[in-house]
Amino acid sequence: MVGKFRVLSIFCLLTIIISGCTYAPEYLSEKTRSFEIIQDRSAVYLLDVADVFVYPSGSSVTTVHQKILITGEKGKHHGTLQISYNEDRQSVQVLEAKTITPEHNVLNVKKSDIRIITPAELSPYSVLYPGIKVCTITFPAVNIGSTIEYIYRIKTKKSLMPGEFWDGFFFQSEEPFMFSQYTLTLPENKNLYTYPFSVELKEKTKKSKFYTYQWAKNNMPAIIPEHMMPPASEIVPKILVTTIKDWEIIGRWFFNLSRDSTNPDSSIIATALKITEKASTDEEKIKAVYHYICQNIRYIGLELGIHGFKPHDAKDVLKLGYGDCKDKSALMVAMLKALGIKSYIALINTERQIEENVPFPGQFNHAIVAVWKNNDFLILDPTSEVIPYPELPPSDQNKVVLIPTEQKTFLIRTASADPDNNQKKREITAFFDATGNLQANVSIKMNGIFAASIRNGFRYLSDEERKRELLRSLNRIIPNTSLKSFKVEGISSLEVPVEQSYSFSSKRYATAIQTKLLFKPALIEKIEGTELVSLEKRNFPIRLPYKSSNIDKITFVLPDNYVVDALPDPVEIKTNFGFYTTKFNAENNTLIYERIFTLNALEIKPEDYIEFKNFYEQVAHNDSLQVILKKSH
Repeated sequence: MVGKFRVLSIFCLLTIIISGCTYAPEYLSEKTRSFEIIQDRSAVYLLDVADVFVYPSGSSVTTVHQKILITGEKGKHHGTLQISYNEDRQSVQVLEAKTITPEHNVLNVKKSDIRIITPAELSPYSVLYPGIKVCTITFPAVNIGSTIEYIYRIKTKKSLMPGEFWDGFFFQSEEPFMFSQYTLTLPENKNLYTYPFSVELKEKTKKSKFYTYQWAKNNMPAIIPEHMMPPASEIVPKILVTTIKDWEIIGRWFFNLSRDSTNPDSSIIATALKITEKASTDEEKIKAVYHYICQNIRYIGLELGIHGFKPHDAKDVLKLGYGDCKDKSALMVAMLKALGIKSYIALINTERQIEENVPFPGQFNHAIVAVWKNNDFLILDPTSEVIPYPELPPSDQNKVVLIPTEQKTFLIRTASADPDNNQKKREITAFFDATGNLQANVSIKMNGIFAASIRNGFRYLSDEERKRELLRSLNRIIPNTSLKSFKVEGISSLEVPVEQSYSFSSKRYATAIQTKLLFKPALIEKIEGTELVSLEKRNFPIRLPYKSSNIDKITFVLPDNYVVDALPDPVEIKTNFGFYTTKFNAENNTLIYERIFTLNALEIKPEDYIEFKNFYEQVAHNDSLQVILKKSH
């Protein structure tokens, strides 16, 4: 998975994706040099350059030069720089590091403030990941008005794919950039495929037997983040480069690289046979293996780049009981191989949509499993410890997957779960007394992301901690609430559906006014805030994580001698994004309220935002409407 420890040979996925890179020469005009410095931002990149030299073997040297003016309190975080790398194949050299104070005093970083460390969170797993290191640079006197400047060099001794190179550079971020430049030099006999997005080639020159390419941009304003927007890497100007012609080459390389890691030994065969001894079909065997790995092999959340793309041997992963995404996938493939079931390690990006026409491995950040089943691929993610077979986590849905097999490489897109597959169905019986106090019995059945969320949130908690967590959650929605009973099933087993039941009481839920009681029938499930649609317009889409459906049926038992005086009108709103319905049925001393809210879109384009905003605000408005009861005599 993507994290802060990122492979440095894929330079765009290391430092630049967060901060961008720049190179601001001294000859920039005064107009350019003063660009955006008065902006109320945390920092301004005065200078940001990446200079990459590629050798015929595919090894490379990347030199990064950045100069950052601190303009706000938040910008002080630039005072610590962390450079992640794998010392098995890379080295880092700090050429220059200094702080320039507002008074123009130059304070050089001391050698003692440059440290090579093993990340503390990875120390327990050094058996599998001994080469992971971080070069940490701490700058002195970093205050508002200070400028930090550094130059460092990353030497990659060998390419992950022998003789091949790929890289990328982003020219915009959440802080202004005065000047960004990416320079690439490589041998003339290497084919280079370039994919510029909103940036043009500035210069191409030849010297001796090398070509040099240069892309640059000036005066790039800061991106103002918008709630739930797509990742910046999808929307900013960028250049992606690769010497690889097509995905088939990548697939063949990765298949050969990982094949030996998936060979089952006697321990894997024995384990696979044991956990499937009651399974009679291939599907039952796949399910048993998937659930075993999800719940018995600890997932260490490292992205692909940490240990290259090569998984550790499956037998070692089984023995140690932990691994990253490609390790757990290798173990699953090995177990299925022991059972005579074909499957493959596949590559995916869980954070963003990849550029399908740009063939290089650096676009992927995660490994999963593709099982050959019924002349098609069944995609499973064994790193998920709370998603049951055959579901996929939302981060894996509607994403392009690279599947290398013995014969060919497939590039397919995963499906996205329908709202019914991410459904929460709640039935409530609620009792009022004449003072507005409420007692309620709640029963919830759920699947998909809702079930996974409960498993994930509760599985490490004791019963008492679970009750307290639920009580806190209820009091955020319904103040003055006390929990009376609580039961949850399906937390510890992926085989058991997640169901939740509890009862609670709430003081003064209904407001008493003379002879009337007023209350909101949307008791638990409701939209109370409209921060998602708070902007008048958007520059970027809203990226929703999944489709979903919430179904509520609440039976309110009215106090003695009270009847319904006024009800909100029933509502039915249907849009391209989803639908929302409410209805009421008053009989004798009960009022039945039914609410359905479904979202069936994954992305709201800026041009559709106003329509979605109106829809969302209507839902919030109707969720806030009240029922009025009155005494019958």
